[in-house]
Amino acid sequence: MDFDFPFMFKAFTAALHYLPTTLLLGFVPLLLGSVIGLVIALVRFYKIPVLSTFFKWFVTVFKAIPVILILLVTYIISSDMLEQLAKSMSWDISFKNIDRRWVAIFALTLYATSGLSEIFRGALTAIPKGQFDAAYSVGLSRVQVIKRVVIPQVFPIAFPMINSTLISLIKASSLVSMVSVVDILNGALIEANVNYRFLEAYVAVSLIYWPMCAALEGISSGYERYFSRSKRRSFA
Repeated sequence: MDFDFPFMFKAFTAALHYLPTTLLLGFVPLLLGSVIGLVIALVRFYKIPVLSTFFKWFVTVFKAIPVILILLVTYIISSDMLEQLAKSMSWDISFKNIDRRWVAIFALTLYATSGLSEIFRGALTAIPKGQFDAAYSVGLSRVQVIKRVVIPQVFPIAFPMINSTLISLIKASSLVSMVSVVDILNGALIEANVNYRFLEAYVAVSLIYWPMCAALEGISSGYERYFSRSKRRSFA
C-alpha cells in the first residue's frame, strides 16, 4: 500500500487549524475541574455532613462512566432542557444556535472534576497533620488554614497528576465529534473522507498529539525537579 505524503501534509494542515479548539477543550475543563475538584476534596477531607456523602457518590459515579457516555448524555439532556426552557419562557433561542463546544466543555469538566477531586484529596492527606495543629494553635481559622497552609502545598504536590489529567483531557477531546464539535482529529478525518486516505490522516494527527503531550510531560518533569531542589534547600 502506497503512503501519500502530500496528502498527509494536507491533513496535517487541516488538523492544525483546529488546534485552538483542542486546547480549549483541554485547558478550560482542567481549570474549572480544578476549582470544583478542590472544593469537593476539602468538603470530603473535613467530612462536612451531607455534602461529604453526596460528593463521595458524585465522584464514584462519574469515575465509573466512560467519557463518551458523559458527552452523549450531556448533549441529549442539554438539548432537551434548553428547548423546553426556551419554549416555556418564550425565548427566541434554539439549541442549534448554541456553540457545541460549550456542551463538550461542560461534559469534560464533569469528567475532570471527579478525577481532580481525588487527586487533591490525596494531596491533602500528604500534608503532615502537625501543620494543621500548629496553625490552629496560633489562632488561625479553618478558612485561614486553607488559604495559608493547605492551598500553597496542595498544588505543588498534585501538579504531576494535574498535568496527567490535562493530557487525558486533550486525548479525550478526540471524542467530541459525537456532539458535533470538530477538533484536530476530526479536522483531519474530514479531509480523508474525500479519498479514504485515513492512515495518512491518523499519522498527521499523531504528529500533532505527540509533541504537544511530550511538551506537557517535559514541563511536568521540569517542575518536579525544581520542586525537589526547592524542598531540599528548605530543609538544608
